[in-house]
Amino acid sequence: MANYNDSCSLLHSNPIGEFYDIWNSVLVYKKEKGSIIHAMEIKYRKATMADLPQVMEAVEDAREALKLQGNGQWQDGYPDRSDFEKDIKNQRLFVIEDRNDPGEIAGVMALTYFEEDYHHLYEGAWLSELPYMVMHRVALKKRYRGQGYGKALFQAFVLQAKKEGFRSLRVDTHEGNAIMRHLLEQSGFQLCGRVILPPAKDRMVFERVLSESEIQKN
Repeated sequence: MANYNDSCSLLHSNPIGEFYDIWNSVLVYKKEKGSIIHAMEIKYRKATMADLPQVMEAVEDAREALKLQGNGQWQDGYPDRSDFEKDIKNQRLFVIEDRNDPGEIAGVMALTYFEEDYHHLYEGAWLSELPYMVMHRVALKKRYRGQGYGKALFQAFVLQAKKEGFRSLRVDTHEGNAIMRHLLEQSGFQLCGRVILPPAKDRMVFERVLSESEIQKN
C-alpha cells in the first residue's frame, strides 16, 4: 500500500506528541441558479478526540433522520461514542468541515480495510477480488444536507483509498436508507448483493472499482 503521509499531506503534532494528518481537499461541483455550476473546496482530515462532541451531533442527526424515514437502522444504540473513540484511536475516523467555518464539522465517516462478513455475500457477487477499503458509520449534520457535503464524503473516500493504494471501495447500507443509496449511485457504486451482519442485519452491499486512469488522476 502507498504511504499515507505523502506529499499531499501536512503533519501536525498535538500537545501530547501524537501525529496526525491535516487537511486534504476535495472539489464538489454544484448547480446553482439554473445552469450555473460552482466548485466548492471542502476539506477533510483524520478526527481527534476533541472532535467527538461534534461527531456525535452528526450521528444523532443521522439517527433521527433514519427514524423519521421509518428506517430501523441505527435505532438499537449502534453506533455509540465508544465505536468512534475506537475509530479515532485506530486513526480510521475522518471528518469534513464547513467550507466557510473552519472548525465546524459537517460530516464524519470511518474507513477500514476488511469486513469479515463481506465474504458471505448472497444474491449477487462482488465486482472484484481486489483488496478493498470499506466506508462505515457515515453521518452528516442536518444543516449540511443538500449542500454537497454528502457527495464530498464520498469523494474523500475515493481520494483516501487512492492514497492508501486501494482500487476497490465497498459500502453496505440498509435497504430503506434512500439517501445513502442515492449518494452511492451518484458516486459510481454498483449494487452487488446482500450480506447478513451480526446479529441478524440484512444489508445491501455496493462496490466501486477505480480504473487505471482514475488511479493516475490527481
